[in-house]
Amino acid sequence: MVNSFVPPSVKKIALDTNVFIYVFEQSSDFGEKAKTILEQVETGMFSAVASSVSLTEILVKPIREGNRGLEKQYKLLFTHFPNLSIVPVDNGVAERAAYLRGTYNIKTPDALIVATAITAGAELFITNDVRLEHVKEIQCVALSQV
Repeated sequence: MVNSFVPPSVKKIALDTNVFIYVFEQSSDFGEKAKTILEQVETGMFSAVASSVSLTEILVKPIREGNRGLEKQYKLLFTHFPNLSIVPVDNGVAERAAYLRGTYNIKTPDALIVATAITAGAELFITNDVRLEHVKEIQCVALSQV
């Protein structure tokens, strides 16, 4: 059950890029779990944050493939989705990302996205990258583990 990994006490979650990709590309493995999470955000069960870095990551494939429709859908999602805030990278996020990258040896985009989650005050980071579960500064949950 998707709900089981988001405790009722959690008021703000952070979403990794892959959550959006699974929904829009209708992933057979994780699409339904990701869709449920976005529906819960939309209805206000909890609020969510995502990094502006996720917008960069998510737009690459549709731009590369010339899929203007999907590109437009992603842009609309990131600007108009209820209860979802897109957080830009500022110096505070950049410095925290450097700390995470140096401490956990994670890639820069991942460090920026996780740093955004922490800086924005998210209580739970939803991803599907199990390599991020060892970050101690925020609880990370992989869709594949629920």
